[in-house]
Amino acid sequence: MAAQEDPELDLSVKLKTRTVLLVLVEIALTIPVIMMLWWVFGYMGGVAWSSTTTYKFNWHPIAMIIGMFFLFGNAVIAFRLFPFNLKTNKWIHAVLHLLAVGFIIFGLVAVFEYHSDWGYTDLYSLHSWIGIVTSVGYIIWALLSVGVFQDVDPRKNLSLRKWFKPIHIVVGMFLLFGAIFAIETGIYEKAFFRLFSGSLDYTNYSTESWLVNVMCLSILVALLFLIYILYTIPRIMVSSAAKPDDRKPIIPLEELDQKVGEPAAEGGTEFGSMSDHATPTAEATN
Repeated sequence: MAAQEDPELDLSVKLKTRTVLLVLVEIALTIPVIMMLWWVFGYMGGVAWSSTTTYKFNWHPIAMIIGMFFLFGNAVIAFRLFPFNLKTNKWIHAVLHLLAVGFIIFGLVAVFEYHSDWGYTDLYSLHSWIGIVTSVGYIIWALLSVGVFQDVDPRKNLSLRKWFKPIHIVVGMFLLFGAIFAIETGIYEKAFFRLFSGSLDYTNYSTESWLVNVMCLSILVALLFLIYILYTIPRIMVSSAAKPDDRKPIIPLEELDQKVGEPAAEGGTEFGSMSDHATPTAEATN
């Protein structure tokens, strides 16, 4: 359960703490992407969309680590660390997930076309099983969640949103772990293919073997950061209209859940864009 925050604490200190955490988690999410690009372009020959070379496959790990790791990771922390108002964070959360869906689809197309070009069997390994289940599940869940939470009128379907929210979170966590498992097994599957082909000197502590190992460890470190943030940092609910010095204290999600069904403040909206506090009727259910 997310930690409760003392409303008497200085809000600027809280926001500074969240800013530090945001910088750290962005570093943790970016390092594995950079290492993957280094691996692909420095050791595997780069990328191409040609049926006569093996470089088409290399689009697959790049697209997947961006979609299922970097974008997915940023989406799950949007409500807790991004320094914007509720409505903005809500849309950032949705757009990041939809971008991730695009990268995942592109990555799947790349690997299936590569297998077709070279006559390889599809979906035979543990990595492919975890990957396809997680990928298809993520695509379906992201689109379904956008349909439930991101409709034009935020006052609609409040009871549905309240019922769907805990399921949305639990399934999202399973998909996050599935994405990490798929990426880790995929990296090692490719590493061992290169080892068996003689292009990777794994047992003699080559630079490439170090790169592969450190990349996998850095992904696990980033996962720990995400878990820490999700289970210790409550979501911030601040008004976009208030100046930084006039903003009210952060409202923990647990308090918002108790207020579902309360009418929006006069002159305001469910997203709180015209009131000091974001009225929680819509966001308490997402």
